[in-house]
Amino acid sequence: MTEKDLLYLCDPKNAYKGKSIWIYWTAELYSFGKNIRDYGYFPSFLPLCVYSEHSAPAYRLDPYKHEIETDAPIFLCHSKSKSIIYTKLTGKKSYNIFSPNVFYRRKNKIIQHKNANGTVVFPTHSNPTWESKFDINQYCDDLIKLPKSFQPVTVCLHMHDINLGNHKIYQDKGFNVVTAGNSSDYKFVDRLYEIMKYAKFISSNGPGTIGPLSVEMGIPFFIYGSKSKSKNISDPNFPSNEIVLPSNTETMFFQKLKLSKNFELPVVDKFFKDTIEDFLGLNNGISRIKMCFILWYALFNWIFTFKWILWILRNKKIIKKKIGI
Repeated sequence: MTEKDLLYLCDPKNAYKGKSIWIYWTAELYSFGKNIRDYGYFPSFLPLCVYSEHSAPAYRLDPYKHEIETDAPIFLCHSKSKSIIYTKLTGKKSYNIFSPNVFYRRKNKIIQHKNANGTVVFPTHSNPTWESKFDINQYCDDLIKLPKSFQPVTVCLHMHDINLGNHKIYQDKGFNVVTAGNSSDYKFVDRLYEIMKYAKFISSNGPGTIGPLSVEMGIPFFIYGSKSKSKNISDPNFPSNEIVLPSNTETMFFQKLKLSKNFELPVVDKFFKDTIEDFLGLNNGISRIKMCFILWYALFNWIFTFKWILWILRNKKIIKKKIGI
């Protein structure tokens, strides 16, 4: 992709957010909203009145502050353990969700292309409240050292790293840089799997979301290169300027999926694959029919408890923009 393409796809002004107004942002990002509606046979023009994990999946079982404080009547998460913990902490209903990304892939029968080649790497990314700290130049040098069988290497960057200008570093090192675009765009997941399916291998320098998605798709995944550290800048869920240590789950994934010093791919045995499927909610996710009932229940709850009045008062500008006033 050219720099113009990268900047265009990551610009929030160019992100198509679907036909409905967003009520709870976590249930909409990364094409979640599109696929949750599809999974639950829910009309695309109606708002989702459920809260969910904002990534797929989360590596920490303890709910975040914003997940606890939401006024949504339903919380959706991938992990059965987290669902139980959430209900105990809040007294609100929580259900396991079948990964919206995986649902999209399986429904559309997306598989690795027969002519897939090279490696697509997904570096750990920053966002407006978090900084992913690692030496990008050293990471590039590590990627160049990968054996011929892993080449060519394509770098897929998150929107925040492109908006920070980090793509220029990779391009200056000679790498082709691509992106799935703005995380608010309904076509995010379409672009993501379009990038993934042409990769013979997929890699990152941390566990992230892409690892479980790659393993589920059957594409060899490995962790390699400069290990990153996460520094909190302004996220209220954690102390400011804290270097957050990896969770036990993150550590397990890192160790299990790390590329060996001899460039031997990690072996994903049946037990670990089952663990990943549980992690994605594939074995405990509620059925499509049950999701349908939950989404309608949440909508009626939002209407008849008058939460919509408070939402309108808080979001007058969004409503005017949506209806073109």
